[in-house]
Amino acid sequence: MNIDRTTHNPHLMQKKQFKHLLLGTFFIISVQSNAQIFKPQILDNPENIPSPVFPVPTERQMQWFETEFYGFTHYGPNTFVGREWGNDRKPDPMEYNPASIPDCDQWIETMHSAGMKGAVVVCKHHDGFCLWPTESTDFSVKNGTEIARKVNIPKLVSEACAKRGMKFGAYISPWDASNKHYATQEYVNNVLMKQITEICTDYGDMFEIWFDGANGGGGYYGGEAMTTRTINKATYYDWDNLLDSIHKMQPNCVVWGREYRWCGNEDGYSGKECWSNFTIDEITIEGANNKGIEDGIFFIPSEVDVRTTSKWFWTKDDEANTKSAEQLFRIYLESVGRNANLIMNCAPNTDGIIPEPVVNSLEGLGKLLDKRLKKDFAAGKKVSATQTRNPGNFNASNITDGDKDTYWATNDGEKTASITIDLGKTRTIHYVMLQEYIRLGQRIKGFTIETSKDNTFWTPFATGTTVGYKRIMAKDDNTESYGEGQKARYVRINITDSKECPLIHTISVY
Repeated sequence: MNIDRTTHNPHLMQKKQFKHLLLGTFFIISVQSNAQIFKPQILDNPENIPSPVFPVPTERQMQWFETEFYGFTHYGPNTFVGREWGNDRKPDPMEYNPASIPDCDQWIETMHSAGMKGAVVVCKHHDGFCLWPTESTDFSVKNGTEIARKVNIPKLVSEACAKRGMKFGAYISPWDASNKHYATQEYVNNVLMKQITEICTDYGDMFEIWFDGANGGGGYYGGEAMTTRTINKATYYDWDNLLDSIHKMQPNCVVWGREYRWCGNEDGYSGKECWSNFTIDEITIEGANNKGIEDGIFFIPSEVDVRTTSKWFWTKDDEANTKSAEQLFRIYLESVGRNANLIMNCAPNTDGIIPEPVVNSLEGLGKLLDKRLKKDFAAGKKVSATQTRNPGNFNASNITDGDKDTYWATNDGEKTASITIDLGKTRTIHYVMLQEYIRLGQRIKGFTIETSKDNTFWTPFATGTTVGYKRIMAKDDNTESYGEGQKARYVRINITDSKECPLIHTISVY
């Protein structure tokens, strides 16, 4: 029989425990000592990711940029009375007089045919009429004609967008030319904010909300005589707190004037130099909206708004002014192709449909986009670069791998470089598209594009300044016509100036 004598001898048990304690202490001291000697080095940036160049976009701004192109629906009382603003008469809800439920499916189908990825519906324009049964005012569809009372435009449009897998956005004019409380705190608290809350909570996910820049002015404001009321927009609407309130209701929704800016014109073009950087206080500088501010401290990219005819609201006579598919394609190049998003108006008529001339032009635009900007000659092709960041995954091949999350980069301090793409055989080139990895900030300030048939003798193709999210360069940066193109097997992009090491995730050749 084996007996553990320590269980019967307290002195032996204590001696054994003390021995184990000494051994354990020695082991701990030894491990700690060795850890100090052999402590591995922990790098702060093991993947060698370039430092950001501020400002940088938020995730919701990136999602907005990737939407690129979407529609605008100006429809309401102005459609039936032939006006653009509707602030020059006493408000009458009976003026909104649809003969049948508007065909919002047709609106969205038409936009989809043009290549649009979403729609922004006008819910309330400057006249103050609400196209949904709001609790904020009597001037709405609730007090309209019998058919009008059955029409909820935000609901119909949001449902139509969902069917097509398109994004939904809303336009709500902060200025209200019919509300008697306008220019008082009562209007902001119990009218405008209530309207925003209803739209942001009742119609599903939203990707953007438009507020427009109209700042009071003439109206009836609940009375007979026209009066003028003006306000200080920055303090009256309390934009920063309003932004926070909207994000709590719609986390993925970007807000007009704070997370994206108006481009400065309604003619469908952005500047050839176009920074997403901006400084809100500099909004009055001539041309600032159109080209941005290189050293602006906020990331507020540009959105280009444009009409498919000559007016925002439909009139019969204006159908003759419908822009052709070629004109709309040029607008696309001068907006989406210049580091801006494009919102294109598609105004329904009194029958509640987008008229045939506009439908034809938009369908034609979609066909041109497919024909001219779909087949990428550079996809998967061999790429080389004169400079490549090391160590890390920044190879030139990232430029043609079709992955927006991989990118080519140079080492810190190297602000110039050349990239050459071998198309595999001679092609007729019309456009070269560049995309920066802007999650780490917009950087490129200058570049040139050249082509070659033999990789020895080079011919100039185009010269540009900024790139940003997307830059589409035609030959000589001439967007006026499709042209004959330029034959080449090799395309070389020379980065001639950059704020810091350039980062490019995609170059496409069409």
